[in-house]
Amino acid sequence: MGKFLSEIKGQRAGQNSRINQIIAELGEADGKDLIEALNDLSVRPAQIIKALQARKITLSGSVITRYRATRDSS
Repeated sequence: MGKFLSEIKGQRAGQNSRINQIIAELGEADGKDLIEALNDLSVRPAQIIKALQARKITLSGSVITRYRATRDSS
């Protein structure tokens, strides 16, 4: 394997690292609430995004969709 390919494969996946970063920003209690909301399919991505935006935190809806798809397949 070439050096560049090794670097590419060594990169962390963006979606979960962004969610983890947001959880760390929110703190323990609010981070747990975010995880619960992410895992609750009755909570729409737009609701999560708006609540985060109110705290000046941005998150893409596609990150939520990929997070949920990954959880469903595990």
